[in-house]
Amino acid sequence: MNQRFYEVPSFEIVMDKLTDEIIVFTRQLVATLSQNHINSENGVAKLVFEKLKSFGFEPKIVGPKEHPSVICHIKKENSSRTIWLESCLDTVPAGDAAKWECPPFEAKIVGKKMYGRGTADSKVAIAMFCYLAKELYEDEKFNASFFLGFDADEHTGNFTGIREVIKYAPKVDICVLGYQGINEISVGARGWLRIKITTLGKSAHTGSRTSKGINAIHSMGKVINAITSLNLIQKTEPFFEFGSSLNISQITGGVAINIVPDKCEANLDIRLLPSQTKDDILNVIKSKLGELNIQYQLEKLQHEQAYLTNPKNSFVQTLQKTASEVLGKEIPLVASGQGSVGNVISKLGIPIINAFGVESDNIHAPNEWINIDTISVIYEIYKKSFKKFQ
Repeated sequence: MNQRFYEVPSFEIVMDKLTDEIIVFTRQLVATLSQNHINSENGVAKLVFEKLKSFGFEPKIVGPKEHPSVICHIKKENSSRTIWLESCLDTVPAGDAAKWECPPFEAKIVGKKMYGRGTADSKVAIAMFCYLAKELYEDEKFNASFFLGFDADEHTGNFTGIREVIKYAPKVDICVLGYQGINEISVGARGWLRIKITTLGKSAHTGSRTSKGINAIHSMGKVINAITSLNLIQKTEPFFEFGSSLNISQITGGVAINIVPDKCEANLDIRLLPSQTKDDILNVIKSKLGELNIQYQLEKLQHEQAYLTNPKNSFVQTLQKTASEVLGKEIPLVASGQGSVGNVISKLGIPIINAFGVESDNIHAPNEWINIDTISVIYEIYKKSFKKFQ
């Protein structure tokens, strides 16, 4: 591969042993399978629980037995602030192992790369967050408390784990998520609205001379033309210059080639900007479909609102300044196109760092990797930022 690596800046960080421990723990986490729809998060939850317990903390496992999450409130006496560190326990499936250059669960290190499913999304964050909390808790000059949350069931899009973690969350001043990426700091994310539209028709023999039926797939064609003609995907806002989006991502219908289909289903994925609400979008769609001479049903499947943390928030500014100084270049603030657990957490009104971390690539694809040489850099940036923020 002709991948260019991020060059680690030449400043002194005395943490070789600590970095090695983070790498070892990350490899253990990757080797403990937690693929959504395939594995339970039990094994990885127990691994994180035992690590935190070995540090002298009092973690708890919460949520359903098959999809447990881990929480740990680390209180510092006379603390002035509380920092929430959140990362997911589960991963997407590895897929076809033959498409991987290295076995997806060995966390093999080749040069600067550690390959493995979940390395970047987001098991390296779990390891870094655990060790960050330990080091700063043991620092007598550090006065902030930590709340650690490691949520299950993230990659299904159901987010049951984060909803469970939220039940135990104290009042916090900032929440940092474990999504990675070294060249920018994400402080927001598009929301999403997923709906199912079903067109209804009447079956008949396709060769009948007298009964033509009502073709539900033809009706769906009208629906698709109507919806894609709407001005739903051309809206932009500051930090969301890439705009909203609409995709008809799944269609099913018909039972046989010689039967007029009486039912057709289409699933739509609509990505929302902060100014776009679920009700506004649904009203526009329903109004447009009402102009068509068809019978249909509309079902809301999932929805989370978009969010954007105030770019002038004190921790956002501190992290951006520290990252830019350490990395030797300006690190921009951006919003992410894909959603995250941050969309759920944002309902609490908490400022959120959506994504910033080690150099990585191939997330949700074969050959997912992280650059292990950037672990110490990102660790130091967060440590310095937390110390300034306390």
